[in-house]
Amino acid sequence: MGPVHMNEVECSGFEKSLTECSFNGEATGCGHEEDTAVKCHIPAMGFNSRGRVEVLAERNGSLTWGAVCSDSWGTMEAMVVCRQLGLGFASNAFQVSGAYQHHEPLQMHVV
Repeated sequence: MGPVHMNEVECSGFEKSLTECSFNGEATGCGHEEDTAVKCHIPAMGFNSRGRVEVLAERNGSLTWGAVCSDSWGTMEAMVVCRQLGLGFASNAFQVSGAYQHHEPLQMHVV
């Protein structure tokens, strides 16, 4: 797993992108045991998608995938992630546990 790129993310739930939410770019005090995850639901298709949330951000001149810390993470933030990925609405927001870390990430570009 890579670095943590976003911490203390707070959304109203109406943003089109996670970067429109307020967040702290510092990962101080946040480890991968606090990574975020979401479960998105597309009712018309009867489809659910879930996974860890990762963002692609520039660090030291290179683009790298990194985690989002679960401090302040909830349904409003998960709704923004599902909307940004075109995956309907969020039915759950999670903090990653040991068992959940093995799920595929839901990745988005956040430069």
